[in-house]
Amino acid sequence: MIKKHTLTALALMTASGLAWDGSGAASFQDLDSNRDGQITLDEAKKSPEVKAKFTQADANKDGKLDAAEFAALETAQPTAPQPMK
Repeated sequence: MIKKHTLTALALMTASGLAWDGSGAASFQDLDSNRDGQITLDEAKKSPEVKAKFTQADANKDGKLDAAEFAALETAQPTAPQPMK
């Protein structure tokens, strides 16, 4: 019974954006302020990291990040800084 309640609580925390991944990075739920399942550039401004990579992460170029695009952004390897010319 305790296991069931624990799993339910974890699912609710994740769905509500209350889960903390320890990195300090904003979650999809944190940024999706109107809860429409997409992050606009305006919503992305809450996270400098997401805002900086927004255009690159918007794979279908619709001006919004869906959950899959956001997940890809989180798992993408950081690009190495380019040497100055």
